Amino acid sequence: MYKIENLKGRRAALTTMALTLSVLLGGQAGAGELPADLTPVGAERAGNAAGTIPAWSGGDMEVPAGWKTGDPRKGKYDGEAKLFSINASNVDQYAANLTEGQIAMIKTYDGYRMDVYPSHRSCGYPQSVYDRTKANIDEAKLGADGGILAGHGGFLFPMPKNGLEALANHRTAYHGQAMYKMANMAVVQSNGSFVLNTGEIYSYSSFFNANASATSDPYKSKFIYRQKEPVASIGGMIMTLEPYNGANESWVYIPGLRRVKKAPTATYDNPVAGQDGLRTFDQTYMYNGLPDRYDWTLKGKQEIYVPYNSEKMRGAGVTVADIVGPKYSNRDLARYELHRVWVVEGIAKPEYRATFSRRVFYIDEDQWTILQADLYDSKGALWRTQENHTFMAPEVPACVSAGDFYYDLNAGRYVADEIVVGSGTVDYAATNIVDEDLFSPNGMRRIGRR
Repeated sequence: MYKIENLKGRRAALTTMALTLSVLLGGQAGAGELPADLTPVGAERAGNAAGTIPAWSGGDMEVPAGWKTGDPRKGKYDGEAKLFSINASNVDQYAANLTEGQIAMIKTYDGYRMDVYPSHRSCGYPQSVYDRTKANIDEAKLGADGGILAGHGGFLFPMPKNGLEALANHRTAYHGQAMYKMANMAVVQSNGSFVLNTGEIYSYSSFFNANASATSDPYKSKFIYRQKEPVASIGGMIMTLEPYNGANESWVYIPGLRRVKKAPTATYDNPVAGQDGLRTFDQTYMYNGLPDRYDWTLKGKQEIYVPYNSEKMRGAGVTVADIVGPKYSNRDLARYELHRVWVVEGIAKPEYRATFSRRVFYIDEDQWTILQADLYDSKGALWRTQENHTFMAPEVPACVSAGDFYYDLNAGRYVADEIVVGSGTVDYAATNIVDEDLFSPNGMRRIGRR
């Protein structure tokens, strides 16, 4: 097997094992085939030697009886007792299975803890995604800058040989094709209060169209955000189109003028307006956009305690104020499990004046989504850390986000995003609401007139 478990000499061990991993993966399977010991998306089928990570058995694909789209969530594992908590008193004991950002949060903030529960490999996907993932073994191709030149409809590189390939899987991960939701974003102030923004999100992933490779559409994914609160910003919109092979392109709609304008700075590591410099555009959804300003290295796999099966954040009666605490998200609603993750490191290229000199991503092997990220300043010191709390939505089926949290350790503040509360506020299969015609300047104007 080509797995890495319980790494303690992190940097050196991961680098050495990544080289071995690359060689082994290059010769594991024939053309268009996955080895029998891998799942349809390239994860290891088997559990770990210690028995603390189970084998993959297909994911939690059954929709709960009586549940319907828009209802609050009830997690399959909500009644489980936690195994233990990691806090300031015992963090060193568990350091081998934590990220630097997680350790910093525990050591920086009084009362911060991580409640650890039994691990469940709940993520599963449609057969069409599995079929296209298999086809992508032969078809997928990236440019030198990470642009997607070929491949669609599934995970591009189930057996990645380098950092760009692993990151491409995150950038194209399946979360449903057409999605609508009413989401909240909170910018937390130094006194613990927060400024709340609420808006409608429409998104569409052309990447999963059956004929994606045969069309002239240059965009793999499309996104519109329409502001609903606060009152002063009602009706304002931003649309971002992410090309297969190129930097993100964005437009804004100004309701008072009923005008759509190109927004050339709404990309890469430019700060997001209205968030007090706490987050850059490419931090959104943990990481997005063309990865051409960093040199990316696949460091191998590691077993890490990561947010998982986080339905409690979408439970009945949960409010934004229940989730967003003064310094960090509510620990009673956060659930951590031990999972195998791919470790990908990005070092900023010297020709770019990057905000972050280094980024380290922890990508879950079962969903190819970044669950943890650590970002470093120009002197190499840890600056920001991010968490993505996900859960399985069997109606899609796919693993989706219950909330993203972006912590600035220097400022002692954070941004909470993707917070969905209440009934009828999210539809991950919104083909009756969202279609590709929305994602144009004219489509923005139509939405603006509603």
